[in-house]
Amino acid sequence: MNSSRKKILVIEDHDSVRLLLQQFLRKTFDVTCKVDGFDGLAWLSQGNIPDLIILDMSMPKLSGLDFLNNIRTSGVFRDIPVLIVSAEEENAVINKCYDLGIEGYVPKPFNPIELNQTIYKALNQTAVA
Repeated sequence: MNSSRKKILVIEDHDSVRLLLQQFLRKTFDVTCKVDGFDGLAWLSQGNIPDLIILDMSMPKLSGLDFLNNIRTSGVFRDIPVLIVSAEEENAVINKCYDLGIEGYVPKPFNPIELNQTIYKALNQTAVA
């Protein structure tokens, strides 16, 4: 692939976590942040296709699971890799996310090194596919 920076869409409703993710990721990636699933879908519907989506689960308006369901049933967005970064601990919800094809789950509070490794793993897996 070319050497251009990968694009990451972060969907996170908590300002402090969103800012932390943006500051951490923008050193390496082009980062776009949205506050909830509706804003994320609106951004995608404008023709933006990120290389990876980092998604929170517990958000107002449109939950992470509802967002994930929505993009996985879309012809255009269904193959975008998604990482869940969430405090969600219910196994049934996490398993449902894996059933919907997420690339990984990183629990909050997250370890930046673990998050970085998971991002690179997800991007490398999709580059080969």
